[in-house]
Amino acid sequence: MSKHNPFQLADSLGKFVKRSGYTAGQLAKLSGIPKPTIVNWMEGRVRRPRGVEDLLRLTAVLHLTSSETSTLLESAGHPAVNELRESAVQTGNDSLLSLLSRWENEQPKKKTAVPFQAMADLPYFVGRDQELSMLKGALQSGDHTMLVSLQGMGGVGKTVLAAHVAYQLRNHFADGVLWARLNGSDVMSILATFAGAFELDVSQYADVDSRSRVVRELLAHKRILIVLDNVNSSEQVKPLLPPTGTCAVLITTRRHDLSITRGSHRIVIGPFRAEQYESLALFSRILGEARVRVERPLLTELANFLGNLPLAVDIAAGRLAYEPGWSTADFLKRVRQEHRRLGELSYEDQSVRASFNASFEALSPKLQQFFAALGLFTGDDFSDEAAAFIAGISLEDAQDQLRQLFAISLVYQGRGGVGIRARYRLHLLLRDYARNQLEDDAAIERFVHFYLSQGGENGRSPVQFDLDQQQIITALHYAVERKMQNPLVKGVNRVYPFWESRGLYETAVTWLTHANKVIDNVDEPHMTMMLAHHNGRLAQRQGEYIQAETQFESALTIARELKDDENLSHILRALGILAARRGDYVLADAYYKEGLALARALGYGSPVSNFLRGLGVQAYMQGNFARAEAFYEEGLALMWLRDVDEQHPRVMAGRLWGLGFLSREQQDFAQAETYYQQALQISRNSGHLEQVIVLLRSLAGLFWEQEKYEQSFSNNSQAVSLSREIGHRWLLARSLREMGEIQLARKQIDDAKTAFDELYKLARIMQSQELIANALFGLARVTAVLGTPSSAIRYAQESLDTFIAIGHYQVNDVQNWLNSLPNK
Repeated sequence: MSKHNPFQLADSLGKFVKRSGYTAGQLAKLSGIPKPTIVNWMEGRVRRPRGVEDLLRLTAVLHLTSSETSTLLESAGHPAVNELRESAVQTGNDSLLSLLSRWENEQPKKKTAVPFQAMADLPYFVGRDQELSMLKGALQSGDHTMLVSLQGMGGVGKTVLAAHVAYQLRNHFADGVLWARLNGSDVMSILATFAGAFELDVSQYADVDSRSRVVRELLAHKRILIVLDNVNSSEQVKPLLPPTGTCAVLITTRRHDLSITRGSHRIVIGPFRAEQYESLALFSRILGEARVRVERPLLTELANFLGNLPLAVDIAAGRLAYEPGWSTADFLKRVRQEHRRLGELSYEDQSVRASFNASFEALSPKLQQFFAALGLFTGDDFSDEAAAFIAGISLEDAQDQLRQLFAISLVYQGRGGVGIRARYRLHLLLRDYARNQLEDDAAIERFVHFYLSQGGENGRSPVQFDLDQQQIITALHYAVERKMQNPLVKGVNRVYPFWESRGLYETAVTWLTHANKVIDNVDEPHMTMMLAHHNGRLAQRQGEYIQAETQFESALTIARELKDDENLSHILRALGILAARRGDYVLADAYYKEGLALARALGYGSPVSNFLRGLGVQAYMQGNFARAEAFYEEGLALMWLRDVDEQHPRVMAGRLWGLGFLSREQQDFAQAETYYQQALQISRNSGHLEQVIVLLRSLAGLFWEQEKYEQSFSNNSQAVSLSREIGHRWLLARSLREMGEIQLARKQIDDAKTAFDELYKLARIMQSQELIANALFGLARVTAVLGTPSSAIRYAQESLDTFIAIGHYQVNDVQNWLNSLPNK
């Protein structure tokens, strides 16, 4: 063993730690050595650690050479590296040999004057492959005529990425890497440091211009990478830029509006990409792959609640790995709570809140207040118009302030498209931060009024409803919490048609229930009428026909009292549809005719068309085909009256469906298919699921008529699945009826029986006599094929009796089938 080094362990270790740039906490995380142990060594409380293993682990993290490691070991009273290796070989200490193996093939480093000032590379760096590729490509190009700018919000990992690329490109820059943190040093000091790296004293140059000129001359012919970290203004950077040529300059900044980056190679870095599992990769590096495999679902959810922000994921991983008593489930439980989330994201000198503070505190009081109001928004993004209303300022002022916040990476651009207002979004954790700053309680009420009192199909397009759906739900929650009963009911009424068209029945049930609880306290008969109407429409779609009729009749009474002919006509049509589906064609006829008279008086082509087509269907079911054809022709003709928004997707698809229907009647099947497919595409794009189902059924029927049973089956299968998915019982029942017929034609008898069995159960729940009879007739034909004629006759007779009772045209079909049976 060599003679004990006169320098104490604390002195040697302190020098190496300072050079690395790591804190004691970071060293503990990387080495697995308890933080108190490292602190005791650094502060001299422990001068000679008992064993060398922990010291060797620490030297590996500090990237010490064999010589430096020996110095550190000897300062602690332990043998040098070579002596330890000899001893380990003699004693067969494989564990110690493994720790010493990293220095076996080490070549002595040549002394060099080339500076390398980059901060320490993060040992557990993960991901960022795309950004690394872009950075390397830009920084390794020939002549550097433009700087490279790495931009992004606080905590996204700009500095870590810059350091990582500096290490990867170290050999490319023969004259070294210079690094400066602009948020911690002034320009004069940075210039002195750059010059000092090449042993040039510039202290005699007392002003920025002269010192900058000397440094530029020094760097003019060198191949150097200069990294300027955390740039906040162009004025900071300009004196530090070398002459255009062989030096590459990389800046990191939160700002998008720096004049020096105009025309530069701009690389915007965002949070980790969830689809590339970068957060899970970081968890694996810190927690270990085995734990991540076991807890993958929990850790994925945790990363999502952290918005996949690298700083937040790093902190969470560190706390889970090195703080006692944590389970991932417990930590996740806290992070799920919005009011606690940011408080949990702090670990020694790392803090998400502190990172955000740096940006927030630089804002003017007016801009701070505006930013705080943005914390109310949820979902993907929000419009500039919404931001203006909720903050209580003009649209022009809101647009200007959103641009300012975008410039410093406090908001991102949101979704865009033709006819869509400018939209913005906040990172999930920035949203939490902003919400915590909100002092304007009235902003919440403005939020509710904007989304509930100003929404609705007349004021918002389906695209806008899609964009704002989560904001609307949030506004409804606020309305319930604050007992804002009028906005709650008004909002539910306005948004219900959208929920209905998208098949969002569960959402509709939830909020109609909330509205029903408070409607007695709302002295607005029109709102009460509309709520009852919507309750009825939802019950109808779920096959609850008695409940639907009760609600429609309640709405009808109020509509008559209010003399609201427009809504009265809609309610009469709804009652007519219910009566027809029950097989009460006389009552249905009365409702349709009263509603038709009102619609004609109002001069609305579209409602009149709907009534006429409804009467046509009813006439058809009763076997009056000439009358049905007349109603249909007039109804389809009225679809072209311009009393509705011609560009509304529902209207466009409806008219194409009408053209398809007419082409089909004329036996022009190819043209009918074209119209149906065009309508289907529009409906799919707009998300109108009920219309999608109708069009799929139309296509199935078209192919059935041409005996193209496989294509018919394909379209009908989609209609069945989608009807089942959204819970529309009537559309499901109609689709099942058609599925049974298709399967019979395909000779898939068991599948046909399955379809008719389900139809029968569903029809009984809905009390639809027509569908019950359809199901029974289907089962009669199935059982006949299966060789049970007695059951077939029984089913057919029940079907016949039901059709006779409701006066349905299929009486003859069933009777003729029964007559065709042998030995009947």
